[in-house]
Amino acid sequence: MQFKFFPAFFKSPPKIKFIEQEPDEQIILFLRQHGITNVPWILLALFAIFLPFIVIQLDISLGTNFLINVPNQALIGGLVIYYMLIIAYIIEQFLFWYFNIYIVTNLHLVDINFHSLLSRDIIELEFRDVESVSTDIRGIFASLFNFGDVIVQTAGTSANIQFLKVPKSQDVVTIINHFSE
Repeated sequence: MQFKFFPAFFKSPPKIKFIEQEPDEQIILFLRQHGITNVPWILLALFAIFLPFIVIQLDISLGTNFLINVPNQALIGGLVIYYMLIIAYIIEQFLFWYFNIYIVTNLHLVDINFHSLLSRDIIELEFRDVESVSTDIRGIFASLFNFGDVIVQTAGTSANIQFLKVPKSQDVVTIINHFSE
């Protein structure tokens, strides 16, 4: 399951640039978490969307008539706030997935971690600092949909980089190893 309009594995993207890109630097891989990793929060959001209807049906079928005692304005106001929170949750989860980006260039690795609209971390690592690169594929879904974590261990005081739940993680390891040699 790959979204063509939001690719999670993009080889040599022609029009993508990033903040600290050097003039002679070319993007080899543009990565984000596999699209299937969005399924849990999408299912939770769908359940939350239909939950009020389920509660109303239970109230009617059990004959408790609890909702009849609640004023209409309070019920409508509560539903508006409830659905606004669901929409905020959906937007937050999508932005978190969309803006957590991993980039492999011909000069170094870039890990952009999006925390909120006002906070992000950018970790850059030159290939000469790379000690080892490995992949960790755990679980049935990771095996079926071919995604996993790429762990880049560094020499010295440089921070290790993890590309979490990226598609074709074994191919990513091969490409990083090629440039780090």
